[in-house]
Amino acid sequence: MSSRHLRYLFNPASVALIGASERPGSLGEALAQKLAAGGFTGRLYWVNRRHHQVGGRLAYQRLSDLPDAPELAIIATPAPAIPKLLIEAGRRGVKVVVIATPSCPARDDQAAVFHRAWRKATLDYGVRVLGPGAGFSAPRAGLNGLVTPQTPAPGALALISQSQAALAPLIGWANAQGLGFSWIASVGERGESVIPDLLDDLIDEADSRVVLLLLEDIERARPFLSAARALGRVKPVLALRVGRGGDAAPRQRDALYDAAFRRVGLLRLPSLRDLFSTAALLALAGPALGDRLAVVGNSRWLGVLAADALLAENGHLGRFGEATVHALRPLLPDGGLVENPLDLGADAGAERYAAALNILLGERDADGVLLLHSAVGRASAETAAAVSETVRRWDERGEMRPRILTVGLDGESDPALRPRPRDPHIPNYETPEDAARAFLQGWRHQQNRIGLMATPGVVPEPSNAERTTARQRVESALAEGRDVLETAEIAVLLRAYGLRAASLEPEPLLADRPESMALRIRLIEDAVFGPVLLLEPVGWAGVAFEAAVALLPPLDLAVAREAIRPTPLYRWLCDAQAATPDRLDRLLALLVKVSRLIVDLGEIVELELNPLVMADGELAASAVRIRLAAVESPAHERLAIRPYPRELEETVPLPDGSTLLIRPVRAEDEPIFVESFKQLSTEEVRMRFMHTVKELTHEEAARLTQIDYDREMALVVFRQRSGQPLESCGVARLMRDLHDSGRAEFAIVLLRAATGIGLGGLLVRRLIRHARARGFRELFGEILRENEPMLALCRAMGFGVAVCPDDAGVMIARLPLV
Repeated sequence: MSSRHLRYLFNPASVALIGASERPGSLGEALAQKLAAGGFTGRLYWVNRRHHQVGGRLAYQRLSDLPDAPELAIIATPAPAIPKLLIEAGRRGVKVVVIATPSCPARDDQAAVFHRAWRKATLDYGVRVLGPGAGFSAPRAGLNGLVTPQTPAPGALALISQSQAALAPLIGWANAQGLGFSWIASVGERGESVIPDLLDDLIDEADSRVVLLLLEDIERARPFLSAARALGRVKPVLALRVGRGGDAAPRQRDALYDAAFRRVGLLRLPSLRDLFSTAALLALAGPALGDRLAVVGNSRWLGVLAADALLAENGHLGRFGEATVHALRPLLPDGGLVENPLDLGADAGAERYAAALNILLGERDADGVLLLHSAVGRASAETAAAVSETVRRWDERGEMRPRILTVGLDGESDPALRPRPRDPHIPNYETPEDAARAFLQGWRHQQNRIGLMATPGVVPEPSNAERTTARQRVESALAEGRDVLETAEIAVLLRAYGLRAASLEPEPLLADRPESMALRIRLIEDAVFGPVLLLEPVGWAGVAFEAAVALLPPLDLAVAREAIRPTPLYRWLCDAQAATPDRLDRLLALLVKVSRLIVDLGEIVELELNPLVMADGELAASAVRIRLAAVESPAHERLAIRPYPRELEETVPLPDGSTLLIRPVRAEDEPIFVESFKQLSTEEVRMRFMHTVKELTHEEAARLTQIDYDREMALVVFRQRSGQPLESCGVARLMRDLHDSGRAEFAIVLLRAATGIGLGGLLVRRLIRHARARGFRELFGEILRENEPMLALCRAMGFGVAVCPDDAGVMIARLPLV
């Protein structure tokens, strides 16, 4: 499936409500009232098998009676009628069906009929189905298919929920904050499969600045995480998952969700209140640029509350520089101290607040400013207006400034003065604690995003021969009916992947009394997330740190560090690193090596390195246990994150005796990309990017090298001449269309030194082969009209070439693959 038809959910030309009713208290009546009152300007039809009018509006008996096929149909009938209606909707040409009826048929025979109808509608007719128990709202289109008490206002938040239960407080909060929604989708039962496509739809959706996810469980991790990662790269995604539970098994499952969300850049919040607070910050002010907060108000008590909340969450109070202290001192009452939190005095009015804010906006040691206003002081409306004007004047200068948060400055005495979204981007909170936590959550989101885009260091890879040897040992053991490897076999596997176990070495590598790190590494197989590594404290550390850290393979050094960084365990490791250099770095490298072992050898279903020990500068396991099992699918298919596709590596000999090395791109290739970009002329850059790009930034280079192999492919090419270092030749890229998963876009960049050897045709053939293997039905590319060499190559490879209907300076090359 793809998000191609989802635009009809939020911006349809015509809508049919099947089961529209006048019966008080019925679902059909509630939805008819909401839809009729929303201001929808498209065609709105009522369908009711018994009545010709509903609420004074003409009603049709069936979908086939409508004057045209509705793009969106909402079903609000009793459950037994739904299967027939799904088939009818498919035959009528409906694009999206929302089943608002709360549940599926309960009886087994009815449920089977329902599921058959669902499959036929989706597979045979291409209908996107949400529900049962689904709802939606598209405020800008005047469409409201929710039965919540309040109607969502238009705004910058997008919301996806697995249940409608939490929507009412969210909508009420957003309306009170002056925020609103671009759209809301409550997917209901069986709706988990549509969530990845909803996330895809948001990637280039300009009206949504922040995305909220309300989840309980996901059944298919890989498509969800793939879509969430792609979206999280371009806008904040906040997640609230219910169902933490108190037992050990639910706690472990919850740790896996934590790891999965962090891995793809989602910010998980612990409560609805934290979700509200953080969403307001990110939607209005944007993410914090650090964790240093300046706290200013007319009550010392409120300031201390904010400072306590900040410090309890490991944030920091900003330090005022000498110039700032000198400028602030005249603003304070006699004898007042310039400190953080800063007490402006109970009599502080709009002028004093504005003056203090103007000074603190220039303080380099503050990443945010929290303005607190006690209700016992002077009217907050005037102060709110003064703060807004100060920020407006500052922003006109175009300089970077700290984020601003307020408490008690919502201008309630004069609603016209209440800060509004985008002008001037100031969220207001009920309590100092809410504001402090939101500020830090905004920084954590930014920190996670930066960490995930870091360029990883290089950990030496096993050679092909070493990998082959390890695989042969595993296959031999299974062929002999053994599921436990012998000591010598374990040693072979470990040595192949650069791992060591003190008890398996032929000669003692470590000191007689190695130092235990009080940690172990264990492999588990999860029903949702597949193979997962757990880094667990043992012994005294198990008491100190309690929870394990879950890591989703495959890993590189940056991913491993980011998985551990938010935990108390990381802080302890950093402290230990100061006493024992390289301890943390060696642990991260070891995790990467263990990840490679389980990715390559999917037959390893249990693995334990317990405990890890440090001695003589070596990091190893004191003991290792491995259990094997024949598996139905290879590890790379069971992993929640698709690993590096080693099977696409190849070498191609050239007539001059040199060799081309072609392989998928890796995150570690970023420095190569940056250096290769410098070799391109201005015109070559314009041909590839279709506009002038002066330099390849880290963020852009990370986007090009840290790819999701489920969504795209980039083949990098190197030339090996005898006795010479590898020469970078270029890259060929394949990207799945966001809104139609059956299409893929291609692009190729060749360096001048690599021209004239037929490399362009070779790479296009590789892309075509890969696109067919992935099941794409069409390959296309956008090429500048003046790029004659590329156009000629495409025509020679069988592409049809036509002028882009939206830009006469661009040509579209298309190649059907089926």
